[in-house]
Amino acid sequence: MASQLPPVTKGARWSVSSSKGGFGAAHLHDGSTETFWQSDGRQPHCISIQFASRQPIHTLSLYLDIDKDESYTPCKASILSGTSERDMQLITTMDFSEEPRGWVDFALNDDGPLMAHFVRIELPANYENGRDVRVRQVRVLGPPTSTERFRSEHILSYTTSEFYMYDSLR
Repeated sequence: MASQLPPVTKGARWSVSSSKGGFGAAHLHDGSTETFWQSDGRQPHCISIQFASRQPIHTLSLYLDIDKDESYTPCKASILSGTSERDMQLITTMDFSEEPRGWVDFALNDDGPLMAHFVRIELPANYENGRDVRVRQVRVLGPPTSTERFRSEHILSYTTSEFYMYDSLR
């Protein structure tokens, strides 16, 4: 499913609560699971993603690897969202009951995509009581772009783009 969803992080501003030299926020979205962001400070560790305009977000995923990172691997994560850092609300929390080895997907909203200007990932605890955390990749994906899928899930199944143009009120 994730391969059918478009990434929405282009142009987003990434920041982290702390980082070790050479292991900064740019490694979170460089496309390589061999690189990683490593925190260097007190918990909870945070990854913040700020968009210039409201973005529809379907799925948020973290690439974690307990085999490579051991005590640096988070065992719990919370996703918060809002229009800024001051009005964020908790969207979901996940305890990793199984040791993560690959992509961990977070369901953000049952009623369609989450609309957000600001997303924060909080990592409050690690396996083996580790202090610093490593995250190898973060993937933020938008809703499906397929017109056919959109039309099949829509309440009124229009057949032309002219009808869709007047489908909603502003």
